[in-house]
This record gives sequence, C-alpha cells and structure tokens, in this order.
Amino acid sequence: MIWASLGGMPVIVLLRHGLSSANVSGILAGRAPGVSLTDEGARALRANLELLPHRHFTHLLHSPLQRCEETAAIAAETAEFEHFDVDKAVIELDYGDWTGRSLKELGQEPLWATVVKTASQAKFPGGESITEAADRSTARIRDLVAQLREEERVDAEDRAASGSGTDAEKPAPPRWAMIVSHGDIIKAIIADALGMPLDDFQRLSVAPGSFTVIDYSGDRPVLAAMSVTAAGLAQSAAVGGGGMR
Repeated sequence: MIWASLGGMPVIVLLRHGLSSANVSGILAGRAPGVSLTDEGARALRANLELLPHRHFTHLLHSPLQRCEETAAIAAETAEFEHFDVDKAVIELDYGDWTGRSLKELGQEPLWATVVKTASQAKFPGGESITEAADRSTARIRDLVAQLREEERVDAEDRAASGSGTDAEKPAPPRWAMIVSHGDIIKAIIADALGMPLDDFQRLSVAPGSFTVIDYSGDRPVLAAMSVTAAGLAQSAAVGGGGMR
C-alpha cells in the first residue's frame, strides 16, 4: 500500500473542505460567509475519510470559514484529535473584489492569465496576493512541523527516563497533524514541500473533500499521497478550486 513507507514522524494530512455550494455554482467564494457543504459533499467527505491511513492525530487545525468548520467536525467523526483549533493562517485567500463572482466571468479578466501562468505575480484587487497567502500558510506548516518534532523529542526523553519497563521499550506514539483548508492554500503547501516554484502550483489538483499526505520526518518533505478521494474526483484548473470535472 502507499502508506507502507511512512515510518518516522511527523506527518501532516492536508484535508480540503468538502464540496460546497459555491463549488457547485461555479462561484469564487473566497472568505464570503454562509458557504456550506452540500449534502453530496458531506457524504463524499465521509467516504473519503474512511481511506485515512491513520486515525489518531495530535493536532487538527482548521480554517475559520464555515465550510472548513463543517469539514473538521465530520473529520472528528472518523479520527481522534488531541487538540482541535481554529487557525487563521490557513484561511482561504482573500480574493478581494473577486469574491462572490462567477468563475466564468472572472476567466475574462486580464488578471486571470497571471493567476494561472505566473501566480507569484498575482495580487487580487482589494485582497491579498497569492505569494502572501502561500507565505503565511507554509510558515504555519514549518512551525507545526517544528512543534511536532519537539513533542516527539520530549516524548522520547520521557520514555527513556522511565527506565527499562514496557513503556520505554515501546516505540514513541506517532505524531500526525491534520490541516483543514482550501484548494489554493493546500496547493501552495504541496508546492513548497516539493520545492516547486509557486508559478507552477496551478499544475496541482486537489479535489474537494480529498486528503493529501506529506511526510516531514526526513531532511526533505516527501509527498506520500495527493488528492485522495473515494470517488476519484478531480478539480478543474480554476482559481479558488471552483468547477469540477
């Protein structure tokens, strides 16, 4: 199985929110309130989560937007989380004046070509740039990996100090974390892990409700799985993760 190579820790699972009302409508939701999962999206998400390679997580961090809150709550039905927190560092891109507009309409904007071909140069009118969003989210991942490694170190020291008993002989419990976020944010994190230029991140596809597994236990991150879904859904090459095929 694809999980067989996951030995050391930490490992981070990136879970994209399930199919939302905006995805179905072809709308760039951004940070607009009131965007929820569809019934179909919730059902598919539950099926996808049954494929998780691991069910005990030290941390779950989720975007504060409604569709991610709902996704995190559904994830908690399948997996166990020691810590469950909102984290603004992984919130959706601020699309500014593009928020709430149709993707079909936005495709005619001159900025669209920049977003698709040279994302590092794109800044949304009245919002943030893709580079700014990538920087805040990848910085949060680096901090989380450092935190998990420190937790592992402390745990190993505690086990060693306990002597030669049963607990000391057992391997340290795995340190896995889950991030519940949005398509472009997850793609930026994957690109960073792969050493891929941000200008190429639109080549990545992360379907609604899918999860991606990145192993940070070695000197360099290893992408163990990407956009895993039970139904094999794929995201179209649309900013904001809208539009399905």
